[in-house]
Amino acid sequence: MRKIAAVLLISLLSAACATTKSVAPREYLDEQTAATITVVADPWIFTRKNTSPQLDFFNLYAIDVNRMGDHKKYFVVVHYWPSAELGAAPTLMLNSGSQELKLTPAKEDARKLGIVQPLDKSAPSSAKSWFYLVDKASLTALAQTRQLNASLLTDTTNAEYVVWRNGSSELSEFAVAFDR
Repeated sequence: MRKIAAVLLISLLSAACATTKSVAPREYLDEQTAATITVVADPWIFTRKNTSPQLDFFNLYAIDVNRMGDHKKYFVVVHYWPSAELGAAPTLMLNSGSQELKLTPAKEDARKLGIVQPLDKSAPSSAKSWFYLVDKASLTALAQTRQLNASLLTDTTNAEYVVWRNGSSELSEFAVAFDR
């Protein structure tokens, strides 16, 4: 009887100590710009429709840049190996089925936005990052979706992407952090 109780106790304690992956946003100080950056724990990952996932994909982050109380929210596309057809910063189209959001890229570079440190430290040096200002209402609406498609648009290209890794839990947690 004692052995059974001991085994049950150890099992319960082991289960209680098991860690779950945090979806809470991470925050850091960009020491070069003195901006506080809040970023989703993990991004949505999109892969180009009708291609192999490892050939054309991008990570979509939601971030908040806080410069002395002035908060600005952005979606950031980190494209690991952008094709030549995308050229300059493309327009980002996000479609949740019930809502379509068309975002134009920020004209300022990352430093002027308050970001010098890379958001994705695993991205190769060839990676491109494009920033898209997003309002709180659109961010909150997209945070409630579980199905999302994306397109990167230029004058000559409509590159369609589908979800490879769903980041809805992290985006929801990010949106909730700014509702307080």
